[in-house]
Amino acid sequence: MPRYTETDFEDHIEQHLNRSGYRSLQSSHYNKSRCLIPSETLRFIQMTQLEEYQKLERQYGEDTPQKLMLRMSNQVKSRGVLDVLRKGVKDRGCDFKLTYFQPASGMNPDHQRLYAQNRFSLIRQLHYSERNEKSLDMVLFLNGLPLVTMELKNSLTSQVFTDAEKQYRTDRDPR
Repeated sequence: MPRYTETDFEDHIEQHLNRSGYRSLQSSHYNKSRCLIPSETLRFIQMTQLEEYQKLERQYGEDTPQKLMLRMSNQVKSRGVLDVLRKGVKDRGCDFKLTYFQPASGMNPDHQRLYAQNRFSLIRQLHYSERNEKSLDMVLFLNGLPLVTMELKNSLTSQVFTDAEKQYRTDRDPR
């Protein structure tokens, strides 16, 4: 009888998400101090809001990516990821959306095009902290911002969801 491990469970979830439009990235893409994937966030903004980005670039020059990612990070820390996704971020008179929600109808092709530009990604075994080498089994991202963290358990290896809950309570600093 084959033995199924937690890694097999992760493989299965990752493959399903990849077929559903998620891209797999490496833990090295994640910026621990900013708590986001800068390349994904910048790519999304430049693909969907290039004029606004260029307006900010005229003010910051070559420091634009670093300054904008610092602003994003600070806004997430103070307002939370969901508020930033819903309301966006402003910096020096520039207003950036961080996601485009599914349009209610197909009447406006521009809304459909923008919605299709959302970037969904996942990272397995994400080493999230600058203080230690602990990792999360899987994290899902929208446009470079973390949405869902997962600590996977496999009942076939005598682990259940309460083991994951305990791990979150005892091993994870929510910040």
